[in-house]
Amino acid sequence: MINIPRHTIASRAAWTMLLVSAATAHIVMPEWFVAYYPSYLPHPHQAVALSAIVELVLAALLWVPRTRSIAWSCIALLMVAYVPVHVYVITHHAMITHPAITIPLWLAWLRLPMQGVMVWLAWRER
Repeated sequence: MINIPRHTIASRAAWTMLLVSAATAHIVMPEWFVAYYPSYLPHPHQAVALSAIVELVLAALLWVPRTRSIAWSCIALLMVAYVPVHVYVITHHAMITHPAITIPLWLAWLRLPMQGVMVWLAWRER
C-alpha cells in the first residue's frame, strides 16, 4: 500500500470541493459571473463556461498520480489568471450591477490577498 500523507489527501479534497463548487456556480449562474467579467476582455460568456470546464478538469486531475503535479501548477496559474477579475470588481464596483447578488466592496478587497494565499497553497503542493 502506498503511504500518502494526510495533508495531501485533505488538500486535494478541499481543492476539489472548491473547484467543483466554483465550476457549478459558473454553470448554474453564468450571468452573475459575466456581470463581474472585465469589460476590456473579449467573450465573457465563453470565458465563464471555459473556466467551469477548466475547474472541473483540474479537480479531476488532482486525483490522478501522473497528472497531480501539473494540476497543482495549473491551479496556481488559474488563481493568478483570476486576479484581473478581482481587480476589476474593485475598480469598477460602482458600475457593476446584478439583481441577484452584489459583492460588498470590503469583500472584493479581501479577495485579493486571499487570492495570493490560494496561489501559494496550490503552488506549494506541486
